[in-house]
Amino acid sequence: MKKNLNKVLLTTFTMLILVILIGSMNVTAVEPPDQIVEVQGDGIQTQLQSNNRTMFCFQERTRLTVCANIDLELDINCEALRIGEKDVIIEVEGDGDLRMTMTCTREENQRGLMNGSLHRTRNRNSYRYLEGICISMECTSECKCECKCDPDCTCTCDCECKCDPECTCPCECECKCDPVCDCECECKCKCDPVCDCECDCACKCDQECKCDFECPNDGVFLKARLRIKETTQNRLSQWAYYDEVNEEWVTVPTINEDGYLTAETTTLATWTLLVPEEMTSVIVSTTVVASVFAIGIIAISVFYFKKKR
Repeated sequence: MKKNLNKVLLTTFTMLILVILIGSMNVTAVEPPDQIVEVQGDGIQTQLQSNNRTMFCFQERTRLTVCANIDLELDINCEALRIGEKDVIIEVEGDGDLRMTMTCTREENQRGLMNGSLHRTRNRNSYRYLEGICISMECTSECKCECKCDPDCTCTCDCECKCDPECTCPCECECKCDPVCDCECECKCKCDPVCDCECDCACKCDQECKCDFECPNDGVFLKARLRIKETTQNRLSQWAYYDEVNEEWVTVPTINEDGYLTAETTTLATWTLLVPEEMTSVIVSTTVVASVFAIGIIAISVFYFKKKR
């Protein structure tokens, strides 16, 4: 009897170690951040250089790692005290420097996103919100442009001097481009001092005239990769975004990659994770089984050591 009990305990602990090792293999495959920024409040405004992975740790709870192939001007707000322990990675691609706003909240009441709420998505299936985090992403170009005419651009002035019929006046015109690339004419009428003249001028730019714009952060968002650490509670979840036009949630293909639930998108919107309604009972059952399994190991161990004494 004693030998059989020893075998059971040995087998149980071996299985537990294998499960831990498999989980750790997934974790170690994730690329570490180049920089870690501790944020004590709920928000931060900063600039990120291209291809630099930066992890923002809000209130020592919620971890948000951001990386982009271009320079980013970031404005992040995060309800870390309400969200709790989460590990999220967002990888952005653009064709030029961008200015992005990210807002992380636990619930989104305006969209009916509350803990445990049930939603019917575009595919007509029912999903439940259990993850406790939603991320709103917006991208705006910070374009404070001044239009500058190309030095090779030539403008012609069509001027007519209106004077007394007996007065003949030559008109001197100078064409100047204004910030929006229209042209203004400055005319001076040379007449006899006793002659009052008005100058009627119209400045015309050459049809081939082009303007150069100098705009920072005027790139275009191309796509993003959303990742969140997989847990027992969210392992069956799918990434979903809120379609503002049709006022509905839309799920997207989600895979497990290196221990993270991963999805790619070209849509900037409010994102979260939703669990298929029929799978919520599976999640509860899995959690219960894991808890019972752990309690069983402890109980058997206590019983064995007491009997041994």
